[in-house]
This record gives sequence, C-alpha cells and structure tokens, in this order.
Amino acid sequence: MLRAKRMDCHPMATARSAIQDLDDRIDTRRNIKVAARRLFAEHGLEAVTVREIVAAAGAKNGGSLNYYFKSKDGLILELINEVFTDLSKVWLERISELDRKGGPTNVREIVDIIVRAHASDAFSDPSPTVNRFLAAVLFKRRKELSTYLEQMNILVFRRLLQMISDLCEDVPKPVMRQRLIFLAWYLLSVNAAHETWRVSRKRSDVWTDTDPLVNLVDTATALLNAEVSDMTIALPEHRPRGTKRATRSASKVVGSGA
Repeated sequence: MLRAKRMDCHPMATARSAIQDLDDRIDTRRNIKVAARRLFAEHGLEAVTVREIVAAAGAKNGGSLNYYFKSKDGLILELINEVFTDLSKVWLERISELDRKGGPTNVREIVDIIVRAHASDAFSDPSPTVNRFLAAVLFKRRKELSTYLEQMNILVFRRLLQMISDLCEDVPKPVMRQRLIFLAWYLLSVNAAHETWRVSRKRSDVWTDTDPLVNLVDTATALLNAEVSDMTIALPEHRPRGTKRATRSASKVVGSGA
C-alpha cells in the first residue's frame, strides 16, 4: 500500500516541478530583459556585452540570453517590440478619448498624446529606462527601428503622424516629413535627459522651475507649426550631393504614413 501511495504522489510532484521550472524560465527571461534595458539605457547598445547582461540578470546559465533571444540583436528587437506595444496601448486610449470629444482640433493635442505616453506608468518594466533605451536605438540602430516599424505596421503610430500632417496641411510634405524626424529626435532627447535626472534624484532648476512635460509639448508644437521660410523651400536647389537620399532614408524612422 505504501508503495502504491508513493506512485500516486509522483505525478503531482512531477507537475509541481514542471510548474516551478516554467516559473523559473519566465523569471529568467524577464530578468534578462529588465537588466538589458537598464544597461542599454545607462551605457548604450554597443558598449554592453552579452556576459554583462546575463550577470546583471542573475542568470545561472551563461547561455541564457542566446537560449531565449537567439542573440543580443534578437533581445534588442524584442525590447523594441515590448516598448512599442506598451506605447500603442496608451496612444490608442488617448486617441479614443479625443475621438469621443470630436477629434483633434490642433497639433498640440496630438503632441500631448505622444509626450504623455512616454511619461506614463503603463510600461511592462516600470523602471525609468524606456526613453534612454529608445534614444540609444534611434541614434545607433535607426535601420533596425525603421525596419521594425515598417514590418509591424503600427497603425496607431501612423495615425498620430497622419493627424499631425492633416492639421499642418499648409506645410509642404517634404518639410513636414523632415519636421517629424526632428520631432522624434527632439522628444526622445529631452525625455532621455529628463529620465536621467529622475534616476539621479539630484536637484535641478531645469526640471523643477516649470513643468517640463508641458513646456516640452509647447516647444514641440512650435517646431511643427513654425512658419516655413523661403530659404527652407529653396533648399533642394542648393542641397549638397547625397543629402536628398539621406533625408528620405531618415524619414522612415517615424514611418511613411506622413
């Protein structure tokens, strides 16, 4: 009888072991992502090694990163996907709220949606690393980010850009495409600097004398609404060789919907 009882318990013990093993795998995978995003945010993409990520994650197996993500590049791509998935949820909620009120009436309302999403607590990793990570990707891996945005066809993001373009119909399309690039660089640079300050917890009048997010929305809106000078319109005639191609390539970073 005793022997039979042990045999009856064995399947349950095996099931518990399997569940524990699954939990450990999930924890290890998540820990790697959290550690990687923090290291990338603090040191940049190229300076961080696979070994440093695994060590920071507390993973027991040195090959854990390659096991779960195939490579460092695979991990970076998953982190990009995770961030944009979280951003898209916030964007969609804010756009829906705006639609219920009759839709956007000015560019500032759309810029506010973009800025507030980056400052939200909706990210799967609540630690303040998102903006510095995205800035590192934008400035060092623009091609990967462009490819990701094109492949994933993030409709919410494209709709935000299209809303801006529709509200700025007097701005020539080539100028607007370039301004959207400037907008992405500007927002990520300032948000990354703000995030760095938040982590340091040092006093700085730059971030405390006025509301930085409101001022960021104000200045980003001014960037898009700025009067187009005659010099800007005439620029293509005097543009150095190769600049036109570079501008078109850069425009892919924020999508081709604008």
